[in-house]
Amino acid sequence: MNLINPIERFGSSLISVQNPSTYTGGEIGSIVKPHRENDGLFNFAMAFPDTYTIGMSNQAIKIIYQGLNKKSNIRCERVFCPEQDFEELLKKTETPLYTLETGMPLNQVDMIGFSVGYELGITGVLSVLDLGNVPLLKKDRGPDDPIVFAGGVGATNPAPFSAFFDAVFIGEAEGGMFEIIEKLSQMKKAGASRDELLAEFARCPNVWTSNMSVEKTGHSKAFRAVWEGFESEPMLDAFYPLPNIRTVQDHGVVEIMRGCPNGCRFCHAGVYYRPQRARSKKKIIDYCRRLVNEAGFREISLTSLSSADYPDVGGLLNELNSIFKIQNVSFQLPSLKVNSFTLPILEELGEVRKSGLTFAIETPDEAWQLRLNKEVYTAHLVELIEEAKKRGWNKAKFYFMVGLPFSETEEKTEEKVIVEFLKDIQERTKIQCHVNVGTFIPKPHTAYQWVRQISPEESDRKLRYIRENLPKGKFRVGTHDIATSFIEGLMSRGDERAGMVIYNAYKKGCRLDAWEDHLRQNIPLWEEAFAEAPYDVKNEILRERSKDEVLPWDSVSLGPSKTFYKREWDRNEQEVLTPVCKPDCDHK
Repeated sequence: MNLINPIERFGSSLISVQNPSTYTGGEIGSIVKPHRENDGLFNFAMAFPDTYTIGMSNQAIKIIYQGLNKKSNIRCERVFCPEQDFEELLKKTETPLYTLETGMPLNQVDMIGFSVGYELGITGVLSVLDLGNVPLLKKDRGPDDPIVFAGGVGATNPAPFSAFFDAVFIGEAEGGMFEIIEKLSQMKKAGASRDELLAEFARCPNVWTSNMSVEKTGHSKAFRAVWEGFESEPMLDAFYPLPNIRTVQDHGVVEIMRGCPNGCRFCHAGVYYRPQRARSKKKIIDYCRRLVNEAGFREISLTSLSSADYPDVGGLLNELNSIFKIQNVSFQLPSLKVNSFTLPILEELGEVRKSGLTFAIETPDEAWQLRLNKEVYTAHLVELIEEAKKRGWNKAKFYFMVGLPFSETEEKTEEKVIVEFLKDIQERTKIQCHVNVGTFIPKPHTAYQWVRQISPEESDRKLRYIRENLPKGKFRVGTHDIATSFIEGLMSRGDERAGMVIYNAYKKGCRLDAWEDHLRQNIPLWEEAFAEAPYDVKNEILRERSKDEVLPWDSVSLGPSKTFYKREWDRNEQEVLTPVCKPDCDHK
């Protein structure tokens, strides 16, 4: 293998690119397994389809990196999507994209695994493959090319990406992915070919392939892998490697709970990460000690989909503060359900330094909340904000969505309800309100997977009303780019035809579309790709699906059946709450 040393290869040219240290490796805690002749190690590239500063904030990358490198016969190294200036340097010097630890050219590794947390990362996937001299289309790969697969919450509808990925792993990596890749490493050592390795990978019940069948792979549907050991098994060192530069989320992270019990009907992640599992206080405290004493963090996020639902979260915060206050360490709960958020929790969060107060409201109308399977009590929210102000907080952030499947009237629309609610909250509490409003995108494997997506024109009208009717002195309003939502809809519920639209958009120059500024520049290219497609792309993105039609993601199961989603839709129509999801519940 022809390893690439970026310092030797690029020399002083590295200074010409932004953040050159993101392309050199060498971080504290990185794992380097030296290359020896005929060492027989299975070379795995852990790829993230966005830049280093985003990817090194991602916990999935570090979990997989640590988990695979614990296997003695696997060499797992990282690779990220480069910025345009470094892409140009690679092309100018005819250098293939390489892994950070030892400089393995991507086209010479055995396997590339992409963590796809967000559908719009797909052009980043194609950029990484292209720059690594790996054929973009799976049909063009031969016996000497790497196996290319994906996993993550953004890949549970594999159909739009099926032209690019040889396979897709469905579910949690700790739930079986490490073991199947270890088996492939043993097969490679014994002389197995690429086709044999891919065939074995495809036989894993958690792996989706476009040609899977009971006869070929032993299953015709891929089932989500669930890690049974979240509560009992030791935690991986998912804070290493420590990044070379400041990343987007520059603080320590400990996953205190996985899964969410609440069952919001629009929420895809809530289904993907079921069931709810909580780590013990002892494990969390021990891990925080390492974050503070080894990694040097002074701000730590206690993460989960709904951290306030952690059993005795107030007691946990109290213990953490009593231990770490002397070291000036603060803790934050980034995901809060309003009705689980209590005054004792508020007091503990402000013990050392005050992090932001963030509330995901979605819609403030109580009847519409019942449709979502969610309750947000305005009186409780007002009480919390008033108490927060007394304790020194002066601003709060609120998240809303427009385009949810509600029956509106001329007098009662989503945007009017949001504006009236916020004006009332601000008038009663006098707090500075930071407001973020996005457009709802129907997701597969949810009760709303069949509903229509509102058009960019409808979205623009709703968002503009909110911006224009909230006074600027009292409110800071941010709205998601409407084009972002539209193109995300192509990938969220698209079929195989969407793959060629994506391919053509990439070939026209689309890159890093998860970034709004990049996507805004790329919109004309996407529109060209839409116009050249042999079907009505816009109609396919927006249209309502029939409850009886075969959906592109029906060959994937995240656990609940289609009957469950239909039942949840009916309860949505009846404005009836579904009880929380528990290990013995009937949410199947």
